Amino acid sequence: MLSKLYTGAPTECDIEIQFRPMDDGRQENEARSLFLNYLINPTIEAGRAIAAQLQAVTTHRSGLGLLFVIADIERNRSRLMISRFPADEGVIAQEQARGLNLEFIERVFMKSARAYKNVLYSCASPRAGFWHGFAVDRQTGEGQELSNYWISEFLKSELRTTGAAGTKRMAVALRSAMRKADPIVREELWSAARLMRGQAGHRMSMSAIASRLRLSQDATDALRGELSRPELFTEAFQFDRDEFDKHIAYRSVELDNGALMIADNADFERVFVTEPVGDGSTVHRYSTVGSVVQQGLRKTK
Repeated sequence: MLSKLYTGAPTECDIEIQFRPMDDGRQENEARSLFLNYLINPTIEAGRAIAAQLQAVTTHRSGLGLLFVIADIERNRSRLMISRFPADEGVIAQEQARGLNLEFIERVFMKSARAYKNVLYSCASPRAGFWHGFAVDRQTGEGQELSNYWISEFLKSELRTTGAAGTKRMAVALRSAMRKADPIVREELWSAARLMRGQAGHRMSMSAIASRLRLSQDATDALRGELSRPELFTEAFQFDRDEFDKHIAYRSVELDNGALMIADNADFERVFVTEPVGDGSTVHRYSTVGSVVQQGLRKTK
């Protein structure tokens, strides 16, 4: 079972994490030191220190757990896998001549070999060390948040997202939310998409961006609902405008009279002048001026 878990870890552990530095900025981390010490000196004592760290932060909900620490040290590669399986309860039934002898037992391990937490680290050598790894949590239900004590408290880590990856995730979620939203929310999200381009270079989360742009609760919920995991909404990344424009390059507006207007998202407000018709009305007048460079017919979707 452990061999299969270890072999599949490089593809199964798909949540990239990185160790947190000290509060004063020093590149030191208690959990990282424990893990590297085990790689250098894989003894019972070194493993017990890791287990003690996990025991100190395990929540009451998680209860007793069984910990495996596997070190794989080769000439040009070293890997460390740490896995936790939860304890459970069970009943032993032994058949007898006149019935069954039932015995209730606690601390049953491996009731399900598919419920576990796992993290994998890799480096050129134990001396070279590592600053990030890959984790997975199979003990939470699909769509639930990662266990905070596992990532934040035991591993002393945080989610790691590059600027391009975080920006792409937000742009795709925004685009998908706009396709599904009602007209009012869709217009709000389009306006937000235009303003988001001004966040270039800033490091923040989707939650912080939604708050800064003062998105309504409906728009915020629509955006959050397009993410594969809830915790991604609060994961920080550096906004990449070029990456954002790759996925939301054009803005389109379709009117109930059949008109369809398309322009570069960054320039839409300049290309099309919009004015409401009547106070508080959802009816708008769009106007633009330009030379015809191409026209023709095309099929609709």
